[in-house]
Amino acid sequence: MDSQPIIRDLVLANIVSSTASSAETCVQLVESEKNPFGHALVNSRNDIVSDPQDLVNLARQIETCDAFVRANVSNRLQVIVNQMNYLRQEAQRTLMKARRDDELNHCACNLVRRPGQIYYHYERQSGQKYLSIMHPQDWLSTVKNTGCPHRFIGAYRLEYDNSWTRQPTDYDDGLDDPLDELKQQKANDLQQNQKMIEFLIKS
Repeated sequence: MDSQPIIRDLVLANIVSSTASSAETCVQLVESEKNPFGHALVNSRNDIVSDPQDLVNLARQIETCDAFVRANVSNRLQVIVNQMNYLRQEAQRTLMKARRDDELNHCACNLVRRPGQIYYHYERQSGQKYLSIMHPQDWLSTVKNTGCPHRFIGAYRLEYDNSWTRQPTDYDDGLDDPLDELKQQKANDLQQNQKMIEFLIKS
């Protein structure tokens, strides 16, 4: 990411001086005294920098320090921006999951819901959504092998804190997954399988 917008904001906020980005660099030298600590100098010319190249080297060193300071500020601010974006995404995800869990908790169901049980979410043609313990595969043996008469939305496991966790099925193709739960579970399964393969190879 380009650091110029961040540096510009720092300049506007008077956090970084605008002269730091100018082409000219001001070199400040320590003030000299003719009578340091009350003692007169024999030759006052010896306390003056005699080599003009020293001032050039000092100016270059200051420019290098300015560049490092600006880069460090920009990098740290970028880390903070990334953290804020991550927290914002997590907050949005938490709110979406809370709304989803609330909808499932108030969804029509003719059974007493028990924690640890997987329930299957369906929607009738009338628009009513309900929970059932029947897997989409179970409908093939009950409705003249024509399959589920209602639209399958997803499978969820009721947790002991009354939250819901999405469960993968063979009928998830084309279903909405706004929280990317199915994708995350697939990634976790692949990672576990990879660890199991590595363990079997080592053993």
